[in-house]
Amino acid sequence: MMVVRIFKFLAAGSFILILAVIGLFWLRAHAPSAPAKTPPIAPTNSMLGAAWQAVPQNPVITGGSCFSWRCAGVTDPALIQNQDGTAAIWFTTIGIYDVGGQYASSGPYLGRAVGSISPFETFAVSPDQPVTSVGATGTWDRYIETPSVRRLNGSLAMWYLGYAESGFKSPALGEMHAADSAGTAWILPPDPIYRPQPGNWDGTLVTGPTVVRGPDGLWRLYYSGIGTKNGIGLLTSPDGTHWKASAANPVFLNEPGKWDDEILEQAVIYARGQYWMWYSGWRGTLQPSTPISIGLATSSDGIHWSRYAGNPVIVPGPPGSWDDLRVLAPDVIVRPDGSFLMAAYGSSRADEGRSAGSIGLWESDAN
Repeated sequence: MMVVRIFKFLAAGSFILILAVIGLFWLRAHAPSAPAKTPPIAPTNSMLGAAWQAVPQNPVITGGSCFSWRCAGVTDPALIQNQDGTAAIWFTTIGIYDVGGQYASSGPYLGRAVGSISPFETFAVSPDQPVTSVGATGTWDRYIETPSVRRLNGSLAMWYLGYAESGFKSPALGEMHAADSAGTAWILPPDPIYRPQPGNWDGTLVTGPTVVRGPDGLWRLYYSGIGTKNGIGLLTSPDGTHWKASAANPVFLNEPGKWDDEILEQAVIYARGQYWMWYSGWRGTLQPSTPISIGLATSSDGIHWSRYAGNPVIVPGPPGSWDDLRVLAPDVIVRPDGSFLMAAYGSSRADEGRSAGSIGLWESDAN
C-alpha cells in the first residue's frame, strides 16, 4: 500500500499538494494491551534473515513516464520466483494524466514486471498496462491494492486489499485467481474473504495480506489491521480459499515509544523450522517526511512472535540514495540455495511529493 501518497502537480502557476495518509493512525483509540512477551531472539543460522545486502541494480522497477498509468511510482511488491531463474513482481501504482489542461489521477492499478534474479537485472514492466482496472461503482473491490501472490493448486492466486470508495471506505480482503499462467489477467471474486467489524481492533483498515502454508498443511494469511489497536492479524484456511479469523488476533502489536511505534505491511514465510516475519515500522505520527524501516520477528507456531534484538534490519539508504527516506512493504521468498530474497519499495527525500517510490531487491545469505 502507498503508506503516504503525495503528488505535487504544477497547475495554473501554483503547486497543488494532494496528501492521502492511509492507516488513519491519529483517529485510532490507541490503547493496545500488549500480549505476553517472550525474550528477543536472534535468528538461527547466523545472520540469515537479519543481515541484508541490496542488489547493485536497485531500484529494479521505477515509475513510468508522466503522463501514464504508473506516473506516480510503484509500491507494494509481490514476488514470485520461476523455475527458469526469472521472477515476477506485481505492484500497486497510480496514473496521472493531463485532461484538458488539468491534472487528474486514476487508479490505483496493479501492474506486473519480470526479470532475472540469477543474475540480477532491471525488471521490465510486462505488459505495459495494468493487469487490474478500477471496478464498477458499487462493487466491494472497486479499488484494489497491496497484492500478495502465491501458487495454489497449480495456478497463481492473489490476495489483496479491496475497497468500495476512495478514502479506503469499507475495506476488506479478497482472493482472486489468475486466468492465465503468467498472472496478467485475473478473475475477481463476488465477495471478500474477510471484512472487519466496525469497532473491532481492525475495524478501520485491513491491508497488506501475505500468505504462507505451514508444515501442518494449514494456510495462514497475515494482514495489517488498524482500529482500536495497531497490529497484525491472522486468518487460517485448510485449502487456501475458505478463511477464518484466529481467536488469538491480533497476533503481533506495535511497541509504543520504540522504533516500531506504529507498524504496517508484513511478509511471512516458513523456513528452517520456524516462521519469519518482516514488517514495516516507524516512530511517531506518520508524516510525509517520516522515515520507515523494516524489522524482523520469528515464531515457532505462527501466533507467538519474538522480535529480533537488532531491529530494524533494513533502514533507509545513505543521503542522496533512491531509498534515503523509506524502505517498507516487504515480500520475501526462499531461493533454491536456502538464501532469502526480499522485494520492498523505497522512496527518497528528493522525490518527496513527486513519487510514491520505486522497488528494490535485497539478499540474505544462507551461510
